[in-house]
Amino acid sequence: MDLQLSGKRALVTGSSSGIGSGIARVLASEGACVVIHGRNRARAQALADDILRNGGSASVVIGELATDTGAQAVAQAALSEGELDILVNNAGGTTLEGNPSWFETPLSGLGAAYSQNLGPIVRLAHMLVPGMRERRWGRIINIGSGSGMQPNPFIPHYSATKAAINNVTLSLSKALADTGITVNTVSPGTVLTPALEVWMRDLARQKKWGDDWAEIERRYITEFFPLPVPRIGRVEDIGNMVAVLASPLSSYITGANVRIDGGYSSAIN
Repeated sequence: MDLQLSGKRALVTGSSSGIGSGIARVLASEGACVVIHGRNRARAQALADDILRNGGSASVVIGELATDTGAQAVAQAALSEGELDILVNNAGGTTLEGNPSWFETPLSGLGAAYSQNLGPIVRLAHMLVPGMRERRWGRIINIGSGSGMQPNPFIPHYSATKAAINNVTLSLSKALADTGITVNTVSPGTVLTPALEVWMRDLARQKKWGDDWAEIERRYITEFFPLPVPRIGRVEDIGNMVAVLASPLSSYITGANVRIDGGYSSAIN
């Protein structure tokens, strides 16, 4: 199926590695001109160069999104080569290490998490929506998390901000009614990234599962983190759904939260 993304320009925040890089690669393979964003220029440029070698179109912007001035600089740099049709808000994470429990999480951690995970979405919407509205076409896709619907007893600040993303997505979709702009959330479950692989191999050593990756993955999804789909997600799984939601073919989908979690979550939405 042709997703009709050829010539569309997409900014993917936090795309120099992990899930963001998978999203950028899929969008580029579908013909979109992708703007890679990150804080490490060498890593971002390496991804852009790889996309270019494979016949895609990519450029790089570097900067922080945690402040108004930083986000404005990123937006202006991305717009310097042309209007943006697609915004994928993938940047975010947690500022606290060690998966602190509910009562080990300071109140300041909650405020920092909102600034890190929700702030860039709001800031970039203010900066990029006017151009989309003027052209009466745009796609905003926010990357959430399964923990936004099914929180854990640890890192409560992270789960709270991911739940807030679902709320902001629906609110913004209604605010942009009849503008040609759609707003949706994609909520990944466990997705294999270099960081997750390191963590899983450490877990495998602790549990004496051996060094074979196929066996580690099998034991993980049967003994540690049961999944109806018998594998861990890949970054391409997230990228494929983002590409669909970014397509002109998705014009009747807005305000939605799409779970890509192998069926783990018991939540309906």
